[in-house]
Amino acid sequence: MDKCTSIRTGDYLQFVLKLNNMNLLLFILISLINVFLHIFRSILVIKATKFKASLANCITYTFSAVVVKFISESSLEIAIIVAALTNFIGCYLAMYIYEIIYENKNIKKEESE
Repeated sequence: MDKCTSIRTGDYLQFVLKLNNMNLLLFILISLINVFLHIFRSILVIKATKFKASLANCITYTFSAVVVKFISESSLEIAIIVAALTNFIGCYLAMYIYEIIYENKNIKKEESE
């Protein structure tokens, strides 16, 4: 193998590794968003109107199809690790955000009374 071919091969391998890292980061981000959507969908199904609950359900399950696509392209180990981490972190953060929003609504109600 001459110098030019080895440099090109090395560049290609670096590109593939960067692409795999970008795909992994994108998979993590999409999974985290998916968890947020599912948590808020659950809240809306209980507390919102039928239309809002239906819309949230539609968006959530459509977005889940994207997550399934990413899961099918990754290894089982990566899928399990990403699912575990994003579900724990995503649920915790989504509930934290919900508590802040809920508390602000209660404070505004008390101030208006």
